[in-house]
Parts: sequence; structure tokens; C-alpha cells
Amino acid sequence: MLSRILLSLIAVGTLASAQTVVTLNTASYRLDQISVSSPGAYASAFPPQGSTFAGVTTSTTGTIPYLTSLGGVTVAIDGTNVPVQFAGPGQINFLVPYTMTPGLKTLKVTSPGGSISGSLRVLSAAPGLFFLTTDTAKPPSARALNQDGVTVNSTTSPVKRGDVISLYGTGPGVFDKTVVDGSAPGGNPLVRTVSTPQVLIGGVEANVGFSGLSPQFPGLWQLNVTVPSQSFITGRVPVVVFVDGVDSNEVTIVVQ
Repeated sequence: MLSRILLSLIAVGTLASAQTVVTLNTASYRLDQISVSSPGAYASAFPPQGSTFAGVTTSTTGTIPYLTSLGGVTVAIDGTNVPVQFAGPGQINFLVPYTMTPGLKTLKVTSPGGSISGSLRVLSAAPGLFFLTTDTAKPPSARALNQDGVTVNSTTSPVKRGDVISLYGTGPGVFDKTVVDGSAPGGNPLVRTVSTPQVLIGGVEANVGFSGLSPQFPGLWQLNVTVPSQSFITGRVPVVVFVDGVDSNEVTIVVQ
């Protein structure tokens, strides 16, 4: 399940209106946060409207740590090449360095067919939650695991009130330990977020048992959250996360 969270990302269509690269949060694809990201977060670059990244064929990295070149594609932020997770003619996913300071940065995507530049505004936190891109409902279903850590949350496998559910995203801000860009952080010790997110499930604040990096994958934010016990939290319920006052996209989970 965790590998599918990263490997099944798809483009959301042509987004740019000018002849520049446009970036979005790879988890949320929020159109109200164009060209915004945060340190350690996944971001997606899209080519100018009506064009593609020239000479790029679709490829997903098969190695960890991620390399700074994939299929002849590099992404540079302020002149420094960063880890690339996915490269395709219509979308490129990359990781913003953990040490990147907030501010407006230059972004340059180089492919076998040439280079296209743009800008990226780095914020201290820009949370996004992964969701099922095949779900046409609004808000869509979260990519979440039930308490056993194996079962995917769905209408046929709901989570129980009082159980823990794991949500996955990117962009939670600063971590309590140094992390190597593009590397899996491991679990000894776990890498946690400095700020404790506020998670609302069905409008009720839920207890966050863990907020940090998933040990197995680079840059993947994991939240282990207890589903509130109120009886009205049942069926398909909305979930939203706040980090340092910045909200994520809204997703849903199914509660029994």
C-alpha cells in the first residue's frame, strides 16, 4: 500500500497558462497553492500549457535513495539538483531539500529536449494528504490504512471508532532530526515533526499518536490518528489537517 501511494501518482492535466513551469503539492494537487511547497516535501512540476517536457519518457525511480537525475531529467532549485522520484512528459515529481529555507526560489527543469524555468515559493509548512485519484467524489477518499497497518480503509473495510488510522501526506514542516535528501529515514529512531498537527475527523479534533516520516520511504509523512468515539462519526467522514495554522486538502475516511 505505501509503495502505491508514491508509485500511482498521475498528472492532473495541463495547468500552466504562461511559458513557465508550474508546481503543485504532489499529495493534494491544490490549485489554490500553485508553486508552493515546503522543506522535505514532494512537489510536482508541469510543463507550460499545450506542451510537454521534451524528450522525456515515463519512468519511476527504482532505487532508494532517489537520484538527482532520472531518465535524463534533472530538477534544480536555486541551482542545486534535487532528488527526482518520477519523470514523465507531462509531470515530474521531486523532493524539496529538507534544509531549504523559506522564500521564493528559482526552479529549472532540464530534460533531453531542453530546459524550462519557473519559480517555487517555499513555506515553513504546506501540508497535503494523499488521496485516491480515481475517486470522483468531493472530497475524495484518503489513502489510509486501518489499525492493522495492512487493510486499506474503504467502504468494505471501514475503521472503527476508537481505532487508530494511518494517513499519508507530504509537507508537514520541520522535523526533529536531520534527514538525508532522497533517503528512507528508517525507524531507529523515528523521525517526528516538530509541530504536532491538528487533525479534524468529522469536525472533531482527533488524538495524534505519531506525526513523522514513514521509515521505509523518502519524504512520506505518516500520521497515526485515533478516530473519535462520538456516535455521529460514521460512514464517509471528512478529514483535514492543520500544521502551524496551514490547512491541508480535505479527504474522507470510512468509519463503522
